[in-house]
Amino acid sequence: MKKKYLLLSGFALSAAGVTSYLLRKGSNRVMAKMMVNEMKDKVLPFLTKDDKQGKLPVNKAGHPDPFDIRDNEMVSEGSMYPVDYYNEKKQ
Repeated sequence: MKKKYLLLSGFALSAAGVTSYLLRKGSNRVMAKMMVNEMKDKVLPFLTKDDKQGKLPVNKAGHPDPFDIRDNEMVSEGSMYPVDYYNEKKQ
């Protein structure tokens, strides 16, 4: 356990040393900031649940209005398309 801790802390110290050495020039810092921002822009859309891409324009879904009689009748009847399709394929 102690060996593992020493190895990880040594790795962290060496990574911090290399990073500080590489970022001592201003141009390298600017380039590193640009790279971090580009990576953030590429990765964050995959991590967020409120993704704007791929959403359908759904105006009314999940909680129908109980006073919308036509919509309630349509839902209670069910969709006849799958039934008709099944009957055509079987006959």
